[in-house]
Amino acid sequence: MPRRFLAAFALAAVVSGLGIGVSSAALAAPGDGTWGTWSATNPLDAPTGRLDFGNSSVGGANYTFVLNSGSSTASIDSVTSAGEWFTAETAPGAWAGANGPSVTDNVLTLSGAAANATTTITFDNPVPADYLTIVVSDLDSTNATDPLYSDRVTITATTDSGASLSSSELQGSASGSEVFNFCNVAVNADMPTDCSGTVATAVPVMQTPSATSVYFFGDISVSSAVGNSAWLAPSAEVKTLTIVWSSYAVLSDVRIALAVKQDPTPPTPPTPPSPNLPDTGVDAVAVTLTAGILGLVGAAALLVGRRHGERKPAMGRVPTRRV
Repeated sequence: MPRRFLAAFALAAVVSGLGIGVSSAALAAPGDGTWGTWSATNPLDAPTGRLDFGNSSVGGANYTFVLNSGSSTASIDSVTSAGEWFTAETAPGAWAGANGPSVTDNVLTLSGAAANATTTITFDNPVPADYLTIVVSDLDSTNATDPLYSDRVTITATTDSGASLSSSELQGSASGSEVFNFCNVAVNADMPTDCSGTVATAVPVMQTPSATSVYFFGDISVSSAVGNSAWLAPSAEVKTLTIVWSSYAVLSDVRIALAVKQDPTPPTPPTPPSPNLPDTGVDAVAVTLTAGILGLVGAAALLVGRRHGERKPAMGRVPTRRV
């Protein structure tokens, strides 16, 4: 075997061994949110149904819609058919990721005139603090002096033990940006179709009428029928969420969308030490491979040395032949 080939073989073995023996574990960055998908036996008339998330630890939730007065219905729409979604430029879109355009059923639409209705969402498992966001969109308003001429929503929540979240806990990481307009975004292909290619800046009004509730209503100082929205991102666990909606006299609707955070990708566990060696922090597999590789290198060097030491007989000398 030529010496150059042996040297190349030894070098390749060392490089290969080092490549195999070196390993590292790093925490993956947490994923963004996953928007809930609503489902019901009849999506066009859906007073009860299911909400599921792409997060195995959260699972999903059951919901019920109860009409308290007036005339109202609940139905399920994709954001594309509704013409309403939240791009990454909006606060909830930045928090959970954009939810449209999409044909996925991920909004619950409440429609009615002079209606008052309660939607209760009960999660399979308590959603951890800072894992949930609630968005209510299309809080219309008319230019009037009375808030009754606008859509009004009161939101409350309880923990697994039944304790009520405080107003500040309900607001959570949304505090300071709870109201927005989904049409206040760049005019491009991502803009919701309900915006008709026009930027809108009107936003609802937020109040905290009690220590354990948050109240939103359309700004009656302006007449706005598009984009007015509100969101919360609770800083405490949530087991049950209650949304009470009141519409004004003419036909109106609001839409509810929920998202949860994705669970972080777990880190890759390190290779356990060999049971026959003390735990020195050295990868036993790497040690074994390195020892084998050094053995190969040594054997190759010995073979080269032996061949190099062979000598041909001197010219003119005839080897002595034993009799």
